[in-house]
Amino acid sequence: MLFGIIALIVVGMSWTIVGGIMGQAPKKKIDPEIIQISGAFVGVSVGLIIAGLGGGGGTQCPSTLGALLVCLSYFSSGLLNFIMLQLMSKAMQTGPNGIIWTIIQSAMIVPFLVGMIFFGVEPKLIRIAGVLLILICLALSGYSKDNSTGSSGNGRQWKTLAFLAFLITGGSQTLSNLPSYFEVARNISPVIRSVTMASGILVGSSILIISNGKWKRCGDTFHSKWFWIFLFLWQFFNLAGAYLLLYPGMDALAKHGVGAIAYPLMVASCMVGFFLYSKLIIREKNTILQYITLAGAIIGIVMSCC
Repeated sequence: MLFGIIALIVVGMSWTIVGGIMGQAPKKKIDPEIIQISGAFVGVSVGLIIAGLGGGGGTQCPSTLGALLVCLSYFSSGLLNFIMLQLMSKAMQTGPNGIIWTIIQSAMIVPFLVGMIFFGVEPKLIRIAGVLLILICLALSGYSKDNSTGSSGNGRQWKTLAFLAFLITGGSQTLSNLPSYFEVARNISPVIRSVTMASGILVGSSILIISNGKWKRCGDTFHSKWFWIFLFLWQFFNLAGAYLLLYPGMDALAKHGVGAIAYPLMVASCMVGFFLYSKLIIREKNTILQYITLAGAIIGIVMSCC
């Protein structure tokens, strides 16, 4: 169980990189969806190569139908994650990056509640209080003063986009965490699970890029040094984390009957990481209420892990 806790904290901290890239890419004249489709292509390709070389490991599954359902769950999670990142990137162009990240990552209450309601995770009072605290902070964040440079209309826009992303994130995280509760999923290697999730991102980004014509801009994007920097950072930590830490960590917690705290652990660590990023790297200014909502959300997540 200790391995699972440490592994997921490390994974959560690495998510800060994803948030930073989605916020900075448009400012570097790079379409986020091009980064996503390129990253998904790399993820699928690397995973298939590793599996083909016999490095997949542990893919003995007693049920073909069960394996298909597991892969469908991860695929759908990847597709929803793609949609969420698009909404998040747009919100971050006009709103405060730190509070937007807080709102979206607080969606961990959804898989947490699913674990308590359907999979026997003990509904301790402190956990319930933590979830309620997160919900209160989300409500307060909607009334926080917009510190962006956009107009009041843009202020309303980032809040709408952020809360839509919050709902989609809840669904994506639930679908990602759900298979770990079943033995059939734990018999499928992290490599295969990562490939199916990346496939969902690949399909979603392909549809969007083709429909909006941005595929024509891929050539110019590939000539940007920032594209390659973003792609390397994202995929290096994403692949290493998924293969070695993410899925093994979630499986370890689920085996000990505390699978519901997987996302709270990751979210708490990534929120701390992103807060440091927004203050030290992009020098974002925040109101007192935004500091309160951020601190409250983190405290609520920690309480939900107890």
